[in-house]
Amino acid sequence: MRFKFLITSLTSCTGCISALISLDIFPQFLERTKIEYFPFISDNLEIKECDVALVEGCVSEKNQIEYLQEIRKNAKKLYALGTCSAFGGILSLSNIKESYPISKFVEVDGIIPGCPPPSILLGNCLLRLVENKKIKLSLKNMCSTCPLNNQAKIDLPLTIDKIVPRNDEIRFPEENLSCFLNDGILCLGPVTRDGCDHLCINQGLPCEGCLGPVSKGFTSNLINFLSLFNLSKDLRKYKGIFYRFSKSHVGGKD
Repeated sequence: MRFKFLITSLTSCTGCISALISLDIFPQFLERTKIEYFPFISDNLEIKECDVALVEGCVSEKNQIEYLQEIRKNAKKLYALGTCSAFGGILSLSNIKESYPISKFVEVDGIIPGCPPPSILLGNCLLRLVENKKIKLSLKNMCSTCPLNNQAKIDLPLTIDKIVPRNDEIRFPEENLSCFLNDGILCLGPVTRDGCDHLCINQGLPCEGCLGPVSKGFTSNLINFLSLFNLSKDLRKYKGIFYRFSKSHVGGKD
């Protein structure tokens, strides 16, 4: 029996859908499933009953709530695809638009985090869904497998004065002798879920936290983490540190 899938987007850059379609296993996924609704590749505009729904993007418009609830009503299982859907996403930085994770309005059965989800993580999750198995996400933080963790001994208190290194400071892991934090560069690896194969760190850049927290809320974890350091005056004024991929909402989930 082929599982029936529904795949769609709310407010997003469609990067998660692009990552999905770009997977090496995507042709096999199409062969092993029945796509009931997928506006990117199908003309079918009717939301039908399905076994699994994958929803990309955050909720930022009122009409999206009804659309999302209709999907939930027709899906046996619903998963948040990507950081926007799971946590609110990069739109959380906006002072004009509100962004909410889909879990604020409907019950979700799991998340596939990432901005976009890394190909290995996404592919493994997709295969497990096709096989009617639960998605497995790491219960460790990024630091546990970081290529710089041999040099990660941190002598507190530290002053953090940069979000990213200057161009002339970028070093790849094989060249880097120190944890970003020891260099005064903010890295969110300690409060971020492992599972991205350190794509940013391997390019000489610190973790920005797109896979979200291992547990509890992103903002609360981040506040506790930052309290360990002396932040520069500029960083103390930059609220985007807290709202890069998630924002606390009154009456909602962190």
